[in-house]
Amino acid sequence: MLSSSLLLSLVFVPAFVSAGVFPPDSMVKMLDAKTFKKAMKANQTSLVAFVAPWCGHCQRLAPEYSKAALGLHPLIPLYAVDCDADKNKRLCAEQGVQGFPTIKLFPKGKEHAPMVYDNGERTASALYYYVTRRVPVAYTKLYKTEDIVPWIEKTVNQKRTLLLTKDKKVPLLWKVLANKYQGLGLEFGTHRDKKGKSSVSLGLEAGEKKDSKVLVYSPGSTKPFRYEGLNKFDSLSKFFDSVVDGTADLTVANEEAKAEEYEPTEEELEIQRKQEAQHMALLHGGFSDLIDFEQAIMDGSAANYHDTNGFGAPPPMKKAKSPEGESAAADDTAMSATPTPEPEATATPATPDNGVTPSAETEASATPTTASHVGKNEGEL
Repeated sequence: MLSSSLLLSLVFVPAFVSAGVFPPDSMVKMLDAKTFKKAMKANQTSLVAFVAPWCGHCQRLAPEYSKAALGLHPLIPLYAVDCDADKNKRLCAEQGVQGFPTIKLFPKGKEHAPMVYDNGERTASALYYYVTRRVPVAYTKLYKTEDIVPWIEKTVNQKRTLLLTKDKKVPLLWKVLANKYQGLGLEFGTHRDKKGKSSVSLGLEAGEKKDSKVLVYSPGSTKPFRYEGLNKFDSLSKFFDSVVDGTADLTVANEEAKAEEYEPTEEELEIQRKQEAQHMALLHGGFSDLIDFEQAIMDGSAANYHDTNGFGAPPPMKKAKSPEGESAAADDTAMSATPTPEPEATATPATPDNGVTPSAETEASATPTTASHVGKNEGEL
């Protein structure tokens, strides 16, 4: 299920999107000098494309950038700035824009220096992997069951939240939340509890195959308070705001979260199906074997695919071959290849290193093959 903010963002999307560059239904939000400053104050990871409507490279980037924006919503926003508009020229100059498009990653708003995206490939999948692998690590990863109690005791004077997940990798949602609340008095931990043994050791049930548990520890306490609401970005953010605030009764906040219900409209369900299919394309880089699978996701016939075939372990895939023997793009509508930009189109001064180091689990390669969280909505735990 998607949050209602997704539908609202699409309802108001004409006010956000530049008709000369981005598709009318794009999730990309256009910024000006004022809203750019506001976006940077959010201290979250975001991607900003500095573009001009007349730029051919920008026009070719737009559909790919929009696909990446859909796949990353609502966890990582993708923005754009029209540098051809007089009101934005000073901002673009301050950002060192000398060619179009110039794409910059802001790891944590204004707290870290931006990183220029200088990868020659501007496909949705390349953008997706670049962004998700550069969310700053703001959590403690507990590898063994024996590591949990020492971490709880070591941080006993602080507010803490611990995720017990079945996933092999730390969910993107948890990374984004940890980054969002870093420095606000809430410590984040994560532990892979594949078979539920760690949960049992903490006095909890082992849980089903895909169950995740979010535990909260109050300062001075080593006993967890279990969050019982929806494992969604908006729901968890609302609850963690109560934790950070310190004045709210967490029992009441948890009861409110537990009672939260969401019944999507047909329009929202269609958006959800498109987003899930886009996640599949992004995670696999547009491999041809998944063209039919993307459609199957949208029509519902692939609902139990990963349970049947082993979650996160689809059959090995090979890129499609063109008649000349060259690797071809899988589906122009889902993952169309973007021509390599001419050097002068992206001539942007180097930006100082921001010191953000990708985590070991994600820095291996910029080229996607298969992912452990295949088919899973990135906005869920």
